[in-house]
Amino acid sequence: MVPIKDAIPGLAKFLYIKAARRPRLVNLEITKLCNAGCDFCDYWQTKHEERLLDYSPVIKKINPIAVVITGGEPMLRKDLVDIVRQVKTSSFYIFTSMVTKGDLLTVEKAQDLFDAGLDQIVISLDFIGKTHDKFRGIDGLWDHLADLLPKLGKRFKKKNGIIINTIIMDDNLDQIVDLVHQAKQWNIGVSFSSYSVMKTNNEAHFIDKNIDKVKEVVNELIDLRKKLKGTILTTEFYLKEIPGYFERGGVPDCTAGLSHIQVTPSGHLKRCSEMPVTAHYTEYSPDLYQKTNCTACWFSCRGETQSPATVKRALEFLGVWA
Repeated sequence: MVPIKDAIPGLAKFLYIKAARRPRLVNLEITKLCNAGCDFCDYWQTKHEERLLDYSPVIKKINPIAVVITGGEPMLRKDLVDIVRQVKTSSFYIFTSMVTKGDLLTVEKAQDLFDAGLDQIVISLDFIGKTHDKFRGIDGLWDHLADLLPKLGKRFKKKNGIIINTIIMDDNLDQIVDLVHQAKQWNIGVSFSSYSVMKTNNEAHFIDKNIDKVKEVVNELIDLRKKLKGTILTTEFYLKEIPGYFERGGVPDCTAGLSHIQVTPSGHLKRCSEMPVTAHYTEYSPDLYQKTNCTACWFSCRGETQSPATVKRALEFLGVWA
């Protein structure tokens, strides 16, 4: 639990973005290149791209409370440590995390990233065992993570510093609860997102028949969230909407572009990762986007930023309120 005095800067920023109508979150794609072969994503097909060398003007212009450095595979960029420093020094209080498959990650590289100011490393993990290798298209990935993650959990014990993120889908429903207990054993956290067909129109992993099982799993997650304090970082607000999302095939009232926004490697803006480019970051203003009628996803970047903007939620996010 973080002392409340240490959370005051973050709480002040939370109140600022609420008043200034700034997005809570920027998903900062620093590359679309990827060395995996996931069948639910086509980024690995990217061969060439335009990139910025300095993302600090982008973050300064939008000025969110949180930035997720993502890709593609962000660890393919050799200037990753510099990018972390750019983000952290661009504005007053920026909680900065990075999402990676983890195949290029080591304890030493994690230390370099944390030394540069990174607050959290998020490792994608959807299965226990070698099924994860097949799903991500990387041989030996599970063995690498099973060796690395407990080392990271032991080395970096700060609040929520190392977490796994799991996509809830038809293929891994029977492993979701086991992944929570595995995270607890490794002394790390776990968060969840929900599978969507938006990126490649691949319906193979979408849950459309096993809704009762989804409800059962979600109820157990909500219970474990209370019992294993600090392990499940996904909010109860987000979890409760998951069964309805799969049952209906969508969730109304998306606030993409308002509560969160996507930045491409070249510094262009998208309402979300699956929508087309609409502007360059230099053109950003809080009035750039209006509400959309899209219902197609319940990604965690959407759901968590749509949670009620209360002080309690801010304290929970900052690690003060469990």
